[in-house]
Amino acid sequence: MKHIPLLSFYLLLGFCFQFPSVAMRYWMMETVLVSPAQMVAITGVVAIPWCLKPVYGFISDSYPIFGLRRRPYMIMMSFMACSMWILLPFVPHDEFLITLVMMMASLGLCFTDVMADSLLVEAARGENDENKGIIQSWAWIMRFIGGLIASGAGALAYDRLGSSQTFLLNSMVPVAIAVVSMFITDTPTSEVTHWRETSTKLWSAIRQPTIFKPALFIFLICVTPGYGGVMTFFYERELKFTPNEFGLLDVMGYVVSIIGTLIYKKWLRYVPFAKIFFWALLLSFLLENTLLLLVFHLNRNIGIPDFVFALIERVVITLVGQFISMPMVVLGARVCPVGVEGTLYALLMSITNMGNVVSSEWGSLLTSMFGVTSTNFNNLWKLILLCNFFDLIPMMSIKLVRPEKGTASQEMAI
Repeated sequence: MKHIPLLSFYLLLGFCFQFPSVAMRYWMMETVLVSPAQMVAITGVVAIPWCLKPVYGFISDSYPIFGLRRRPYMIMMSFMACSMWILLPFVPHDEFLITLVMMMASLGLCFTDVMADSLLVEAARGENDENKGIIQSWAWIMRFIGGLIASGAGALAYDRLGSSQTFLLNSMVPVAIAVVSMFITDTPTSEVTHWRETSTKLWSAIRQPTIFKPALFIFLICVTPGYGGVMTFFYERELKFTPNEFGLLDVMGYVVSIIGTLIYKKWLRYVPFAKIFFWALLLSFLLENTLLLLVFHLNRNIGIPDFVFALIERVVITLVGQFISMPMVVLGARVCPVGVEGTLYALLMSITNMGNVVSSEWGSLLTSMFGVTSTNFNNLWKLILLCNFFDLIPMMSIKLVRPEKGTASQEMAI
């Protein structure tokens, strides 16, 4: 019962991320009139605050507010995110201003997420051996459930109310997060951790091969160029997908994410990381290339409607993707030494976010190079082939996560 407010936070966080997604796609395409390359680039810039997670940990550790390290920051940053979502519909349609407002909203939610993760670590330390990992598992599941609910609700909201009203509705979710944060347990402290001391310990840990090699591998997985924003334009302009169909794609993505998490937890926890990564990356590479059938409309020749094919492709790739992302999370937690585990884990997760930012910007550059626009998809197949080719690089780097002789088992509760 005592963890209900913390778990409710993750439910609301997942909801806040996903609820405006359909409205955002159509607003950017039809109102702001961005190009596919611009959408991919903006997505990368908005994710930059997620690359700075250790900084937020340093700030809260070094400067407690009223003797509390987490809760005051969660409340303040939630209200900052709220104000940005209220402001967004009224911002002039300038790419720089829109990106700035979206990035500040992202910063607010990211800061609160880091604070909640720190409290989650503290809560997990209080669990006995029998219940070890239960609180983390529920946090992940609640976040997925929040996203699942928001996928359907967000599509309906856009269909009935439009983009601006959907953004204003979403501004109320950070307010709910702030209210919930008031009830989360945050132990008062008079001890202040100096950032230089933590930085020294962190640097000593990062220099160890058992840490920087897995970190490099995680970065290689995330840094390959992406083209997701381009496919949004292709689905809407070429295949004429409706907002409700986009919503259904998102719903199925979250359902499969939950299923994938449960499958990993039950059957794959004890399988070596290198084996899981290799087969999951190989399957992902093969499945991503099936999008070429959709681009060339070959699915119609075998009697499969465009939306059905896209839905099946989303389900399968999302499931395989969970078998990549879950080991990344477990691996990141496993290599963290005692003493700087919280900060180092935040740093490793920031590395994944940095990789995603580079992936978006790289994808934006390639999109422009191939001349793919909101109305011209003639070279989309070339873009997909090239981006997928780069996915072979992590597969050739599997040795970075192969355990050395004498290392401990990879078992870890999630």
